[in-house]
Amino acid sequence: MSPYGLVSRTTSAPVADGDPDFAVHVAGIGDPSAVLPGLRGWRADGDMGNINGVGSALGAEHARLIAVAEALERYSVCAWHEDDLVVAAEKELTDAHVSPARWPRCSEREFARDDCGLVPYDPSVPIRWVRAWSLTRRRTVLVPAVAVYLHMTPQSPSELFTRGVTTGAAVHSDIRSAVLGGLLEVVERDALSLSWLHRLRLPALAVDPARLDATTRAYHARGTGRHLEVRLFDATTDFGIPVVYAVQLAEHEESLAQIVCATCDLDPQRAVGKIYRELAALRIALRDHVRRGPAGRPDDGTVSVIGSAAYNASLDRRPVFAHLLEGDRPVRGLDELPGLPAGADPLATAVSRLAARGAEVLAVDITTDEARQVGMHAVKVLVPEAVPLSFIHSERYLGTPRLYAAPAAMGYGRPDEDSVNPEPQPFA
Repeated sequence: MSPYGLVSRTTSAPVADGDPDFAVHVAGIGDPSAVLPGLRGWRADGDMGNINGVGSALGAEHARLIAVAEALERYSVCAWHEDDLVVAAEKELTDAHVSPARWPRCSEREFARDDCGLVPYDPSVPIRWVRAWSLTRRRTVLVPAVAVYLHMTPQSPSELFTRGVTTGAAVHSDIRSAVLGGLLEVVERDALSLSWLHRLRLPALAVDPARLDATTRAYHARGTGRHLEVRLFDATTDFGIPVVYAVQLAEHEESLAQIVCATCDLDPQRAVGKIYRELAALRIALRDHVRRGPAGRPDDGTVSVIGSAAYNASLDRRPVFAHLLEGDRPVRGLDELPGLPAGADPLATAVSRLAARGAEVLAVDITTDEARQVGMHAVKVLVPEAVPLSFIHSERYLGTPRLYAAPAAMGYGRPDEDSVNPEPQPFA
C-alpha cells in the first residue's frame, strides 16, 4: 500500500451503534483494466466491481493488513498472460489434464432455462488451459483456465461450462499457508452450498467462553452486540474439516433481521473467532446496501453477490430459515469437531481428508509482479468435485454428483433435484 501502489489507501467503515465493535477496513484498487488487458470493458458494478479487499479485526492495523491482502488476492486472480496458456481441444492434449467433465455442472433443467448462460461442455472444441500442481497426485497437470481466473471472456462455447469465482484464491508470505487458506475456503463454500440447497438441519454448536483461548474469547466477547444473537452450527461435511455456520439475529432491525456466514479451519476455535469478525464486516456491507432502498429478490439470471443476502435479511424472510432456527437438533461441543492431530501437518492433513472422499486438490500459482515484489505468493486452489457457491440462481450447478452424494455420506439421506431449496442463497 502506497500512493503509487496497488492499494493507494484504505477506508475505515463506520460501525453502527449497537453493532459489534470490530475495526473494518476496505482497500480499493481502482480500475484494474488500466493495467490488465484481460479486463478491458471493466465496470464498477455489482459483478465486475467486486474486487475490493475487506478486512475486519480487533484492531485497525490488523484490519488494514487483511484488507490490503484481500485486494492483492482479488487483483491476482484477474491477472493472466495469454502466452502462459495452452489452447487445445481436450482430445488433442498429450499432457496430463483435469477434464472440465469433472467440474461442477448445471443440470439438464438448468441448461434448458432461458436465463441460464452456461452450456454443456464439448471436449471436441478448443479451450484454454493453464498448468497446475496436483497436491493429490503430486504432479503437474493442465486445468481449464476459465475455472482459475476471474472475468475471463470465453473464447469458445466450451468455455461456458462454468464461471470464474474468487473461491480458492489466497495470498500469503508462505506459499503452503496460501494453499491451505485457499483450500479451506473451497471447503467452506462447499459446506455453505450443501447446507442451504438441501436445508440441512445442522447440529447446534455449544461454545463455552471459559474454554476458549484468549484470542477467540476476545472475538466471542466483542462479536455479540447488545441487540444481536448469534447461533452457531456444525456444518462440517464428509470432507472432515471443521466448518462453523452462523446465523446472526437482530429483532430490532427489520431490514437486517438475519444474516448468515461460515468459516472453515482445522482448528475449530479459530473458525469460531473468525466468524464473529466476518459477521461484523458483512453486517456493515449489507446495511450500506439496504440503505439505498428495499432489497427485492434479484433476477434469477443475474450475478448478485450481495443482493440475495440483502433480500433474505429482511424480517419477513425469517420463515425460509426454519431448518436452522426451529425444531430439535443435536448439540455438539467444539471439542467434538475433527481437529488437527498433534504434530500433524495442516496442509497434508487437509489434502488427505479430501482424497479419502475421492476429491483432488489442485493449486495454480497466480503470483503477480506486485505480489512478488513484496514477498507474497498468490494461488488459486481448485477441487473439481466440490460444490461451488453460485451467485446466479439459475446456475447453481445442480447436476454436480457430490451435491446429492455428500448429504447421504453425512447421514442426511440422499436428496434429489426436486427437493432442492427454491430460495436464493443468503450468503454474500
